[in-house]
Amino acid sequence: MTQISEVRRAIALSGFDLSGAVQSGPYGCEDCACSVSESLQPRTWPPPPEAAGVSHWVRGREVTEIHIGSGHYVLFNPVGSGGAMVVNEPGLALFQRFGRPVTLTEARVTGPERERDAEYVFDRLSRLGFIHPADQIQRPEFTAGKLLTAWLHVTNACNLRCPYCYVHKSAEKMDESVGRASVEAVMLSAVRHGFPAVKLKYAGGEASLNYHVMLDLHEHARMLAARHGIQLHATLLSNGVKLSSALIDMLKKLDIRVMISLDGVYSHHDLQRPFASGKPSFQFVERTISRLIEQGHAPHLSITITNRNYSGLAEVVRFALQRNLTFSLNFFRDNDCSAQFPDLQYEEHAMITSLLEAFGVIEELLPPWSVLGSILDRGQLLEPRQRSCGVGQDYVVIDQQGRVAKCHMEIERTLGDVIRHDPLQLVRQDLTLVQNLAVTEKEGCRDCTWRYWCSGGCSVATFRATGRYDIKSPNCNIYKAIYPEALRLEGLRILKYANAAGSVA
Repeated sequence: MTQISEVRRAIALSGFDLSGAVQSGPYGCEDCACSVSESLQPRTWPPPPEAAGVSHWVRGREVTEIHIGSGHYVLFNPVGSGGAMVVNEPGLALFQRFGRPVTLTEARVTGPERERDAEYVFDRLSRLGFIHPADQIQRPEFTAGKLLTAWLHVTNACNLRCPYCYVHKSAEKMDESVGRASVEAVMLSAVRHGFPAVKLKYAGGEASLNYHVMLDLHEHARMLAARHGIQLHATLLSNGVKLSSALIDMLKKLDIRVMISLDGVYSHHDLQRPFASGKPSFQFVERTISRLIEQGHAPHLSITITNRNYSGLAEVVRFALQRNLTFSLNFFRDNDCSAQFPDLQYEEHAMITSLLEAFGVIEELLPPWSVLGSILDRGQLLEPRQRSCGVGQDYVVIDQQGRVAKCHMEIERTLGDVIRHDPLQLVRQDLTLVQNLAVTEKEGCRDCTWRYWCSGGCSVATFRATGRYDIKSPNCNIYKAIYPEALRLEGLRILKYANAAGSVA
């Protein structure tokens, strides 16, 4: 008979066991219509389930178990409340005893765990939905959008000529009157539709080429947000080739975050992000990134992967992690402007290989923040969602003339303008442009394990590849190949930083 003193303690850990600074991380991609990285409320342990007093519990039917080494496993429930959990072998054994409906007492008596350990693991499994009352059908819980995001296209001009860009360049820029009307329209939409927070994405072209107007608009937005009691978030989306120290100081003072597009190191970046003259741009972007770090306003890096730069992906991920910079990985999306560059189209196997190489670098240099919201293209494994982005729901695009579009990838397909219309109402009622369907309406997605995390992928990219909105992403096989590996990374991260915090005995 096993002696209690010889029994290994059962553990169950999640991101909630880590300090607030390392609970999560970048949440979605800064240069798209995904959820933002700012959390509107601090993440805390979910309360005990209302059904905590029921007698019989059973494991979630779709829970995935992934071995991460050293006698530890990561659990993930695709229809649970989100997030990953790390258990050791005794914790896994207890979880597996709920393969049929049993009481906690029945599960405990068939194993050697101490009573308090069994109760501790049971509490965590039930709070995060890895087990549920046997008489209930487990369904995902979707949170209502609390943030209205607006892409403000402050200029059509750019000093780079990236082949995958979807913008037809010109010298046209947003003037102050159009910009102020745009900000006012966004704030009124937020008030009318009950959003407690707004995020403005200052974009282009290269938004910093019109920074005087951008800064004026932000001051106006701050005034309106204070008047209406709305939280305000903002990001400058920049190519990073020319941000002065003075502008960086102003961005920091106004709390405008900076996203820098960096597609590789040296030639891998220069192959697809040259100046209009053809001159390489990496050295200028690297200088700007260093300047931002030195001035205490570290940027988020957006990495777009094409056939031209995929072999350098691991190297640029290393560049980011060595500087403790968050980053997001975005797959190239075909568009009218890029049609003349067929060499951008990536091959499925090559993409998977390059992503796994990059994941190897992440494992080597495990950051304190979670990568589950930023390394999976338009997918994320932090919170279940019905749609892959906010298009048609809580996202608006306003061009340099004040015209409203649904998606920045289709910025020239407009619906109206900010002078005469509520921009959010315009995009919500439209049935003619891009349709961002719920994943349960997409063929090939309804029964997929990852359906509420991938959400069927980018609707614009899928339509361009297939002519349909109601079908799975052409990147489906890539997503399925990398999701388990991403969860393994999250398990290793939780274990590493829980150990550092003394959460693991």
